[in-house]
Amino acid sequence: MPFGLKAWCVIKTENFESFLDVWNKLPRSAHAFLPSKDECNPGNLGSLLSQTALFRYDAKYQLTILFVGSEMERLSGLGSTGENYYSLISDDLKLSMNFHHKTIFNTPCGAYVGDVITPRNGNSYLFETMQFPVCDSNGEVKFLLAYGYGRRDTGNLGERDVSDRTGQHIRDLHYMDLGAGAPDNCIIDFEMHP
Repeated sequence: MPFGLKAWCVIKTENFESFLDVWNKLPRSAHAFLPSKDECNPGNLGSLLSQTALFRYDAKYQLTILFVGSEMERLSGLGSTGENYYSLISDDLKLSMNFHHKTIFNTPCGAYVGDVITPRNGNSYLFETMQFPVCDSNGEVKFLLAYGYGRRDTGNLGERDVSDRTGQHIRDLHYMDLGAGAPDNCIIDFEMHP
């Protein structure tokens, strides 16, 4: 299995094979097992760029959006470059999302997240992401590269309200070992497991 992925994740990677292939081929000049932000560039990400987003973790409740590809923006409803991700989620989700982000950066490890999105038009769909930590040129882990896949009709079917960004919408969450281990706690079918 690639980089310590558990059996559940291998089953769920059918929509992520292209991303995982690119991830595994990215250079790693500043960190033992993570690429740097500079190595996650359009030349290396290629055709996957439209489904990616890049964030910088600045402090508790401060995850700055640096880039959002067009398809990632359409599927996730993410905001504009420079916007704080935490301003887009409900207050009840901020503490657990900060814990999630700190886990990714401090371990460092990756994560698979299945989020049920219901835009204003009422048509729900599952939006799946793989979220992997990325370092700066000095090896400090402070960026997050996300790749997203969702089954949503073409076109803009409505915006996603902050009220739709709550913990109750996270169907699945599993951490992935990228080289330094990963926590076993997870969410499966909306239930937390230790």
